Amino acid sequence: LWSLASSSRPGSVQSRKRGGGRLLVVMAVQVEFYVNENTFKERLKLFFIKNQRSSLRIRVFNFCLKLLTCLLYIIRVMTDNPIQTLVFTWSSHCDRELIFWVDRKIPVWAIQVIVAIISFLETMLLMYLSYKGNIWEQIFQVSFLLEMINTVPFIITIFWPSLKNIFIPVFLNCWLAKCALENMINDVHRAIQRTNSAMFNQVLILICTLLCLVFTGTCGIQHLERAGKNLSLFNSFYFCIVTFSTVGFGDVTPRIWPSQLLVVIMICVALVVLPLQFEELIYLWMERQKSGGNYSRHRAQTEKHVVLCVSALKIDLLMDFLNEFYAHPRLQDYYVVILCPSDMDLQVRRVLQIPLWSQRVIYLQGSVLKDQDLLRAKMDDAEACFILSSRNEVDRTAADHQTILRAWAVKDFAPNCPLYVQILKPENKFHVKFADHVVCEEEFKYAMLALNCVCPATSTLITLLVHTSRGRSVNFCLFIFSQVCL
Repeated sequence: LWSLASSSRPGSVQSRKRGGGRLLVVMAVQVEFYVNENTFKERLKLFFIKNQRSSLRIRVFNFCLKLLTCLLYIIRVMTDNPIQTLVFTWSSHCDRELIFWVDRKIPVWAIQVIVAIISFLETMLLMYLSYKGNIWEQIFQVSFLLEMINTVPFIITIFWPSLKNIFIPVFLNCWLAKCALENMINDVHRAIQRTNSAMFNQVLILICTLLCLVFTGTCGIQHLERAGKNLSLFNSFYFCIVTFSTVGFGDVTPRIWPSQLLVVIMICVALVVLPLQFEELIYLWMERQKSGGNYSRHRAQTEKHVVLCVSALKIDLLMDFLNEFYAHPRLQDYYVVILCPSDMDLQVRRVLQIPLWSQRVIYLQGSVLKDQDLLRAKMDDAEACFILSSRNEVDRTAADHQTILRAWAVKDFAPNCPLYVQILKPENKFHVKFADHVVCEEEFKYAMLALNCVCPATSTLITLLVHTSRGRSVNFCLFIFSQVCL
């Protein structure tokens, strides 16, 4: 019904009346939804906001615009001549007018005006599309205020040419570029249906914040010192790096009070913002270490590993699997990645700290039902995936339900990975018939009991042969079986 209604049009509603009243109601609701989508505002909102790929392109374009404005500011500073600036002022005897007036070349001014017009129109359009009834809340947003500060003065200079050389803090666009980059990364994750770790996002935010603080301080101090010592852009950058690193050589210092006040403000902002982000980064790092981190892509491509998926890791299940898996000589070089949603208990932690297993077994805390955790375990590069259940489960039906869901999730994420599934009840084998190998405990148990009726001691022989044996134990089992049969 949903696919039929979504493909319908207003003119096709009448042709569906014979299908029944319930179908007619569903189609009417869907037709009304698509009629609203055909309005001009809804089409623009769909392109600029709702659609993932087009929204990503808009954000990339906006990010490039902000970087271009910062680059144009640097070009304007490199070609600036303070002596020439005084010619444009009303009084050439006051050096402080160098703070309010700059020497802006005509080509640079023209490009900045074009970029400002594009940014202004884009901001107003997005504000119109995201309007939800409270205009003042949108106006007093920091991003909107920064856009107005950096775009409106350039538009005014078109109609008032005498203000062409007025100073405009275009370097503040670096903060808008930071916001655009964060939104752009979120759109990338939505578009490719993958999510990076929170650690990556937090590190990126921290690096962008540091760059924005250094760039803002560099440009601000350099501009204010035009009325004082007239620092170059490189010396201002050197001073900011020395100051933020708490080294403080003192060979380059601001001389006038506006630049000194700016340094005080920047240090206070850095002391408030950076510790909070470092704290969040440390917290994420501790949580990541607690959950086991990631199995690196390089290791997954150069080494062989299998993934063991369990709902609750018990010591008997773990030791049985490890002893049987590593009993074969060809599997000695394989790594075992355990993916379990619960924390390790004390017994499991002690076992995994044994040198025999610590170099072979990697424990990751996560859920098989989440693509992010499957990506952490590099399920798509695994040689095999084992989905096991504890034989001591109280509710065996519920345990099979969890196993089936995990098997579906693994098959959907990594269809080429060989899948080994353990099912407790025979009636549930049908749901995991896509797996490469399915082992049903009850079915195998009752089959052994049936074989015991035909040939006594068959179950004992099979049990001893299934478990790994060394030395004379295998020959002894065969001898006992032969004697029983005779």
